[in-house]
Amino acid sequence: MAKTDGSSYFRRSHFFWIATVTLSMGYYTWTVFWPEAVPYDRLGPLGSLTKYLVDNHYPLVHYGWWLAWAVHFVEALVAMKICR
Repeated sequence: MAKTDGSSYFRRSHFFWIATVTLSMGYYTWTVFWPEAVPYDRLGPLGSLTKYLVDNHYPLVHYGWWLAWAVHFVEALVAMKICR
């Protein structure tokens, strides 16, 4: 049974997930706004996929970036509302 003070319900995220999301969103931002500066050939399969998407589907990549940030923003607002 859960404690009433909530100490066992709310837990801090693991550092792995914090770092993964931060680096992923940073890479995504880099490829959307500065695609000519990304060293695609040094990133292996990820670089090849990113190069293909940027070259052939840039509007989808650009709108996807805005959607990803909008989802994170709404997620933060919902979390703030729930945790009050």
